[in-house]
Amino acid sequence: MVRLLALTLGLLVSCRTVQHPQQQSRLDAPPVPPQVGLSVERGVLTLDVRFTTLRDTTSPQHHFVFGIDSIIALLQVRGQARFDTTLYLALINGTSGFQEKIDSIGTEGIAHWTNPLGLPIDTLHCEIRISTLTRKQYVVQIDTVLALPRDSMPPFVTVTPFIDAQTDSSITFALLARRNRGVGEDYHPTSERFRIEIYDERGVLRFASNAGMDFLQVLAPVEPRRRGELKRYTFEWPGYDNEGNILPPGRYTAVLSIVAKPYPYTA
Repeated sequence: MVRLLALTLGLLVSCRTVQHPQQQSRLDAPPVPPQVGLSVERGVLTLDVRFTTLRDTTSPQHHFVFGIDSIIALLQVRGQARFDTTLYLALINGTSGFQEKIDSIGTEGIAHWTNPLGLPIDTLHCEIRISTLTRKQYVVQIDTVLALPRDSMPPFVTVTPFIDAQTDSSITFALLARRNRGVGEDYHPTSERFRIEIYDERGVLRFASNAGMDFLQVLAPVEPRRRGELKRYTFEWPGYDNEGNILPPGRYTAVLSIVAKPYPYTA
């Protein structure tokens, strides 16, 4: 007797929220307005934030620029996709000279985001948070329209789910992965490579291949490792739930994932 009357492979959005602001920040604007550059080239979004002021040790503007300790950018992608992520900008300090009230000093922060999931970007909201050595915090809000269409920036890895084999007692799930870009930028955080999750019609998780498993805490590159190469992941599911009971006939949804960082590849 066939245990499952029907099984649907549901394509789920594989975005994972890294950090999501609950409400608009109430921090003050910085005493020195920044020069902000936001550009996209060859699939990489670059954020450049610069603070420059006159070298004057008696002014609060000088102490602010000189005392910048960190710059963090909260990106909110909106449009066909909704996704939040956090960028930590690398800081560079500079000066045009050492003459008081003649030369200038500056602090620049730069960060890059490679959009590993290949999300289409219509609008981008950026909240830039600045912290100083005196523990003061400031914020700058920026909205921009990028209008990057779907497929203009492919994901690092494209995944296609399918059923490799099905019998009266088991189903073999498969995920075909194709490397597009991002070689060396993604990795497996543990020895787990491939995960299967089975949900019933009510959305209740009935089976997970990682349930009760202990994986080694070891980093490894994600395969395929070369652009254009393919890798086939498979898992044979015997039709049981996490309690070891046979699932009754019904309609279920299977979620297949390559377990990876910075984000899993899910279908």
